[in-house]
Amino acid sequence: MAQFRPTKVAVISDLHIGDMAKGKDFSPEKTENASVDNYLSEFQQFVLRENIGADFLVISGDISNRAKEPEFALASELIEKIARSLKVPREKIIFCPGNHDINWAAIPSGCDDFDHVVKSKYLNFLKGGLLFSDNQNIGVGRFDQAPYVVMWSFDEINVFALNSAVYDGPDQNPHRGEIKSEQLAAIDELLSGSVDRSKFNIFVLHHHPKQYQDKTFRAADNSCMVNADGLLHLLSKHEVDFVVHGHKHVPRFDLEINSEGHPVWILCAGSFSSRLDDRYFGGVGNFFHLIEFNNRCQDNGWARGFVKSWAHLLAHSWVESGAIDFDSHNQFGAYDSPKKLNHILEATLTEAFKGVHMVRWCDLISKNEALQYYPNVLLNNQLEKTSQKLGLLMVYQGEQRTLDRLILVKG
Repeated sequence: MAQFRPTKVAVISDLHIGDMAKGKDFSPEKTENASVDNYLSEFQQFVLRENIGADFLVISGDISNRAKEPEFALASELIEKIARSLKVPREKIIFCPGNHDINWAAIPSGCDDFDHVVKSKYLNFLKGGLLFSDNQNIGVGRFDQAPYVVMWSFDEINVFALNSAVYDGPDQNPHRGEIKSEQLAAIDELLSGSVDRSKFNIFVLHHHPKQYQDKTFRAADNSCMVNADGLLHLLSKHEVDFVVHGHKHVPRFDLEINSEGHPVWILCAGSFSSRLDDRYFGGVGNFFHLIEFNNRCQDNGWARGFVKSWAHLLAHSWVESGAIDFDSHNQFGAYDSPKKLNHILEATLTEAFKGVHMVRWCDLISKNEALQYYPNVLLNNQLEKTSQKLGLLMVYQGEQRTLDRLILVKG
């Protein structure tokens, strides 16, 4: 098994720089939607306070709000400042466009040349001299040229970014994105020759690659992109480690396992800086995430690590996200059936409690280090069942019920 250097990837999405931005400094013109005077400064102070740093910065679409030149010019400037605050070099800023990054006004009237239409859509986004044009050129491929995928290869990671909005149109409702069969064939070929198990492999797109339960609107959620199932099967087939996407502004973190057998971990990043409608998004907040890739499991080769998340709330600025119904600390890289995990926990707890009456979470990790990588819901459910069976009391230090603050005590 190759040795991996731990790698940190910062994630932001759905900035909507322009008239829907939360910060006054995130719009090139005055907007009534802004509620924070200097959003960038608040973020920089938060990063400094929490001593957060990263190796890469990933942005999963909807960088602008109306795809105007001044919006992208400001976005380029702001994103570079965000990266600098995280100590991320400019060339390690990775992104994909979203449906809001399409310039509808630039589409030639009555033009039947699809390739020409696509180029026109992205003239502002890929304008020379901006971050987006410069860094696309560092990778292989283009967002405005079939199959609309850009690949970046670095020493630590490979990143594959898809333009899932390329077939979108101004009258399409909802703007759910699409991937064509011919794209899937091209991506299959790309991944077969490019996924490198000596690195971490990430796939980035804007639209939802899976259907989520909708907790913010009464109507059914139709945000899942067309042919998403075909894409997820390809990502599992080629053992891609992690997927990042945006679009819905409500964060999620989940595991997808299909018949290909390889688990795909999926982070829906929410929105970093869009003004969220209080009627639907009350209490959700804006989000910033830090993915920490630690290593690979020696048994199955799965990438293992953590996702740490913070939310911006008007009354509190940036806080740990666990306070608003999204775990501040998610784990990835291990999976077993509930029954098998129950047996593992029982054996580990029994060993850990020999001669003692209290055990901390770190003590369990020292007995079985794989435990720290099981998904939160699965792990917490089985830990509660096993603790009850063994007569153990679960106590958390502080308000957040995170595993690093867990103490188990003999009843």
